[in-house]
Amino acid sequence: MEDIKVAAISMRSRPANPQENFKRHTEWLEKAVEHKVDWCLFPEMSITGFCVDRSFFEASEYFKGPSTQKMIEAAKRFNVTIGFGIAEKDECDIIRNTYVFVSPDGFLGRYRKTHIPPLEYTIEAGADDFTVIETKKARVGVNICFDNWFCESARLSYLNGAEVIIAPFYMCWGPDNIKTNPLKAYDEWRELALINFRAAAWQNGVYHITINACGPVNEKGVEYYGVPLVMVINPFGEIEAETRPGQTTEQMIIDTLKAETLKRRRSDPLFHPRYRRPLIYKKISS
Repeated sequence: MEDIKVAAISMRSRPANPQENFKRHTEWLEKAVEHKVDWCLFPEMSITGFCVDRSFFEASEYFKGPSTQKMIEAAKRFNVTIGFGIAEKDECDIIRNTYVFVSPDGFLGRYRKTHIPPLEYTIEAGADDFTVIETKKARVGVNICFDNWFCESARLSYLNGAEVIIAPFYMCWGPDNIKTNPLKAYDEWRELALINFRAAAWQNGVYHITINACGPVNEKGVEYYGVPLVMVINPFGEIEAETRPGQTTEQMIIDTLKAETLKRRRSDPLFHPRYRRPLIYKKISS
């Protein structure tokens, strides 16, 4: 891994509207590159926009489809590596929730969501591999939304070579939201993140970047009022950067992921993955 300056953006996406959402991406890219970033990262389903009716299928695209090609051109224009979410359909028209990385050199790779929650079973299928994407500066794993509540997701990403894990979300949490009580809603989301993601970062010696989509959205069968939370946790489980509590509009944070920090964690004599005993873990896979 090399040092990486990252812009992570909690963006609002219109449901099933790739054209409009692509424009929002380029607006944020213009702002991000002013900070001379290497990577620009967006939330879950940021291009397609989340939806649970048939318009979600209609807005989905085949592998390396038109929106991905537009994002490659944007990566070339802004000279930055971009991570974004899209609804991808295969040759049998099965939809998967996919996170794509592109760079000025073209398509880098994709991760397809593995754990599918009940609501999404009606619109998409799960994949079966924790793909790690090779970039010039780091190996990147992705755990999309529901994936993050399973400790195996981060561990398998690490075992497949990840040095950084991106966690893109489209999620509300708790009884409050940015309409009813934005500060309380943020605190509840943040508490859940800290329970899970500090452990994921520390146990696996990875940088962990959480990016929740921003509400409010009330369109095409979707009511979503998620908090614009973004958080970077280093391999020691320490918060390096995060959005301010109580925000109700789109947010961006800038942080530099340090190669030396990753090296120090993984060279620690008590870097716990070194002492794993996988042969006695058979019950985990049964």
